[in-house]
Amino acid sequence: MVYGLIFICYHYALYIAFSILHLFILAFKCLSTFKSSLFNRTAVEDRKRVVIVGGGFSGTMIAQKLENDFQVTLIDTKDYFEFTPSILRTIVEPTHIKRIQVLHSHYLKNTNVVQKKVTDLNADQVFTEDRTNIPYDYLVLNSGSSYNSPFKESSVVASARANTLREYFYHIRKLKRILIIGGGIVGVELAGEIVSHFKGKEVTLIHSQSQLMNRFPKKAVRYAERYLLDHKVRIIYNERVIAHKENIFITDHGSEIVSDQAFLCTGIVPNSDYLKKSYPNTISEFGYIKSNDYLQMVGSSYHKNIFVSGDVLNVREEKLAQTAESTASVVVQNIYAMESRKEKLTQYKSSAKPVLISLGKYCSIFVYKGWVLTGFIPALLKEAVEWKTMIRYW
Repeated sequence: MVYGLIFICYHYALYIAFSILHLFILAFKCLSTFKSSLFNRTAVEDRKRVVIVGGGFSGTMIAQKLENDFQVTLIDTKDYFEFTPSILRTIVEPTHIKRIQVLHSHYLKNTNVVQKKVTDLNADQVFTEDRTNIPYDYLVLNSGSSYNSPFKESSVVASARANTLREYFYHIRKLKRILIIGGGIVGVELAGEIVSHFKGKEVTLIHSQSQLMNRFPKKAVRYAERYLLDHKVRIIYNERVIAHKENIFITDHGSEIVSDQAFLCTGIVPNSDYLKKSYPNTISEFGYIKSNDYLQMVGSSYHKNIFVSGDVLNVREEKLAQTAESTASVVVQNIYAMESRKEKLTQYKSSAKPVLISLGKYCSIFVYKGWVLTGFIPALLKEAVEWKTMIRYW
């Protein structure tokens, strides 16, 4: 109750603070646009064409930074930006979706938004599912990743989009037995959201590894495990779900788990299939798109005007929102550098990023370079990060 009161007061304090900051940002944008109109005399039709595939953290940031100096086209399968670190909250708070989704057309004033799926591309054009061809001078691939579920039945839900999860709020209230497949960050967060909001649920989490979130420090892992166990979550280690029939899920050890609803939180694969026909050599063994140090796509040949950023990039690092934004920043710098023909290109250097893992609304885990902070304060910090990010899209 005390945490709830603090959280409400903190929420409204953030609202006031970021609303004021938003007004300053709007004023700055208006001034920047005015200056651009005075000093950039290049006609819109004469500007270079930048096509961006994917409207996640990386793609939208690049579009925002380039749209006043280039003819920018953003191609996305959805017509909105979504703050993905908070989508799991929508399964227990459906109204939260209003805070984490913004139409592309709302914040991109000079960008052509195309809501279609990319199916192929060549050296100067991108092709969509309806055979539309979109020409480009620069191309940025930020197509992200998705869940490749081996289960096609409706009793297994991929934890991928807020719109999907929100629809299960009223459904899940009536269920007793819930199975979560996967014990990485997403599986742990989903379990935490469900058990901290709904009482009396029989939640089982099955993980193919010997510990949860196996790439994280032991203190974070132990805290997450203890939290879930204290909330009566049954955790099964070293087993993998390989089949299911109706509401019975079978593991590779022969265990049978009865569940009314299962959520798939594993099996994420990069969205790079559209390159398989024309640029198969640019795709790595695990489906990521190869690039050089300047994030230009490479394969059997060098493609200086095609950049790669975000989750689909073939770099061994945690696929996080702030990582995607870091790659986006390098892409923007390098496109401007290529246009000026005076500056050297910027190399992308992977570095450790802070991670916030939610265990319900009032409890989180903060991890940075082996340093771990747990409890209510990280939960407040995650709320602030959401506000800080979303202000760019208001």
